[in-house]
Amino acid sequence: MRQYEVATAAILMLIAAVAMFDTRAGALPDPSGTAPGGLGPGFYPFWAAALIFVTGGAVAYRALVSALPREGVFKDRRSIAAVVTLIVPVIVATSSLAWTGFYAMTAAYMGFFMLSVGRYRWYWAGAAAVLLPAAIYAAFELGFRVPLPKSLLYPAVPF
Repeated sequence: MRQYEVATAAILMLIAAVAMFDTRAGALPDPSGTAPGGLGPGFYPFWAAALIFVTGGAVAYRALVSALPREGVFKDRRSIAAVVTLIVPVIVATSSLAWTGFYAMTAAYMGFFMLSVGRYRWYWAGAAAVLLPAAIYAAFELGFRVPLPKSLLYPAVPF
């Protein structure tokens, strides 16, 4: 398993290095005053990529110096079931995104996870399933003016 962790970390570090190289011109604050707020367009992408690069290095280092577990990747059937419980809803959510839209998918996903995995009461799951997509809508559609994918029922239902 160690070689896969190191290879994944190396690939992430390579992608981050390419992103850092591509956005290096705007990485530091602009002292000339031409950029609003003093930050160029490459500031956030560069430093986000730098963080990914450092994190990838930490993952690779930890994989190389830590001992391998004796029981393997999965300890027992419950750990396999826990992974499947996380992966299957992600696959269903991403594959249904084109039909359900981002907001309905987010509501269903949050509600499902809060009820099944988090074991929250139904009213907390319902509140989060309504409030989180509403907050995302307010931030992206109203604040940033970035439209997110809508459902097939978009003309009738505005999300």
